[in-house]
Amino acid sequence: MSFKPGMTLKVTGVVKSDPRRFSINVGHSMEAIALHFDVRFKHLSDVLTIVLNSKKNNSWQDEKREHDFDFEAEKEFEVSILFTGDYFDIHLPDGHKVQFPNRPGSKKYSYLFFCGDAKIQDISVKPSN
Repeated sequence: MSFKPGMTLKVTGVVKSDPRRFSINVGHSMEAIALHFDVRFKHLSDVLTIVLNSKKNNSWQDEKREHDFDFEAEKEFEVSILFTGDYFDIHLPDGHKVQFPNRPGSKKYSYLFFCGDAKIQDISVKPSN
């Protein structure tokens, strides 16, 4: 999988019952993540918060928090991420858009992984319309 500028990553799934968190990650490896999109229902001090971050040399960078939270336990969701080259434009289930910078500056990512309390049903990476 190659995720390049002008492409959209679409993820659909169902949040599990009694969720704590789940994340969608894009980058080069577990140690080099360009986009960490972490949906936190109740994790550490975060409740109903989306945390965005990147990881460089296996160290997390400065977090960005969003409180427009449209995820529910046992409900289906769709998140689409447009990679513009400079930013990741993340479209949430309610239509709200969150933007996160492409901090590493790479023009191609081939590492994608998910973890946490959601069952992923479909993943697609396609050129944007």
